[in-house]
Amino acid sequence: MIRIGGLGISGLYLYWRLKNDGFDVTGTDKKKDNFYIPCGYATNEKLMQEYMSRINFDFHEYVLSRADNVIFSGNNFQDRTLNSSGLCTFDKNKMEKDVREGVEQVSINSMEKSLIVDATGISRSFLGRSQNDVQYYTLEYLTDESEYDDFYFYFLKYGKGYFWSFPLGDKYHVGIGSISKEDLVRVRKYKPIKITSRNIRMIPLFDSLNKSNIIGIGEAIGTVSPITGEGIIPSIKSAEIMYQCIKTYDPQELAEAYRERIIKEFGYYSKLHQLVSSIQSGKILSINNISSIKYVKQTVNDFGIKFEILPFLKHFI
Repeated sequence: MIRIGGLGISGLYLYWRLKNDGFDVTGTDKKKDNFYIPCGYATNEKLMQEYMSRINFDFHEYVLSRADNVIFSGNNFQDRTLNSSGLCTFDKNKMEKDVREGVEQVSINSMEKSLIVDATGISRSFLGRSQNDVQYYTLEYLTDESEYDDFYFYFLKYGKGYFWSFPLGDKYHVGIGSISKEDLVRVRKYKPIKITSRNIRMIPLFDSLNKSNIIGIGEAIGTVSPITGEGIIPSIKSAEIMYQCIKTYDPQELAEAYRERIIKEFGYYSKLHQLVSSIQSGKILSINNISSIKYVKQTVNDFGIKFEILPFLKHFI
């Protein structure tokens, strides 16, 4: 028996990968009906279609807006227009509701010996807190108006986070993620239709991804890009890795095999986190940080944006 705690996108993806392969699996989630999910609603359409097709869902049906141009701005550089390579926004609330349809939901007794997968994101409801955690504050509005028609990013001073404005069909989603609560005021000038807020994990927690019979996936273990804050694709990747490991390894070998594969896929997140920490402390000019610049390009490209790093370096140095 495999029990998945948390039915966000990574938990749902893992559920259907296992269920469709004949595994005995159940899920559970504490979210109330019509809960409005805190999220930027932006991801890479090409990669999402590839993953969702594996569980027999057509991601294209949920896309609300596709990026033609992407505007990057910041306190030390003027607006620059980049090309999209799949960046889109989508109706995450509807998609998760549809994917949750038919999931067998059973509450989890943490004392049982079944494999428990913690997919509860920021809360780590089953794994518990990590002493090494790093969380940013977020504030997000669904609104009718924005001064930015395209996908827009504004990077805050000292690498503290960024503000975004994304078209969401006939509406907009504006938000900010920052290490400082004071920066949240940037969003409050907009007239909200809906308001949502939560913390977001901005550090990989791969040293604390399991405990006894509990193993984490997604944001519960920090599969969120420390540069872009994008966690949708990385979290699904982690769920796919978990699925492959469950198929391949005995229970006694599962946790360590999973950890090795996660580090192989996402180990560079530790380098990106160190780079961001160095920017925030004003110590960017080091050999280790310079060697990590290639990973900045990688993580932004994975988000669905064609990105070159050199024009933006002065923002950080």
